[in-house]
Amino acid sequence: MRALDLDFRRTKGKVLWPGFALLACSLTVAIVSAQQYQQLAEAAEQAQASLTKRSAAARRQVAAQHVEVDLAQFERDLRRARDAAAALKQPWGDLFVSVEAANIPTVALLSIESDSDKRQLKISAEAKDLQSMLDYVRALSEQPKLVNTFLLSHHVQQQDPQHPVRFVLASRWDSGHLPNSGAAP
Repeated sequence: MRALDLDFRRTKGKVLWPGFALLACSLTVAIVSAQQYQQLAEAAEQAQASLTKRSAAARRQVAAQHVEVDLAQFERDLRRARDAAAALKQPWGDLFVSVEAANIPTVALLSIESDSDKRQLKISAEAKDLQSMLDYVRALSEQPKLVNTFLLSHHVQQQDPQHPVRFVLASRWDSGHLPNSGAAP
């Protein structure tokens, strides 16, 4: 077996410039890579900061919209509560007594609709005949708490063998005769 002769210091006749060129290229690539890394890191930091600002702004905007929606809903609920309270303050008993006082035995009351803001009533009824209908309209118009009572429509029920008359009439509450009437007619 032959002995190995390893001498790393001897450089006789060998060219070193390709090694230095490779070292120089490697260093250049490393420096350029480090600069690009730093630029990308700065861009990433700026993007993160911008994202954080936008996210915070979006959260504030959503929170503000949520508060606006809640305030709007609160105002609608409050308005409904006030309307309900005003409707409960109306003298319904007096109005029903007035409607019941116009008692015509041949007339059946079907429905009563009210608009308390306008102080109006809309009454639907069915009468045995046209004369009973006219008597009912006259009886209602004679009630002191109801004014401007008039017939809106009527229809003879032809499919019924007795031919009753369905009709709708309107009337206004007289605010001068009703207690707690703070609203204008």
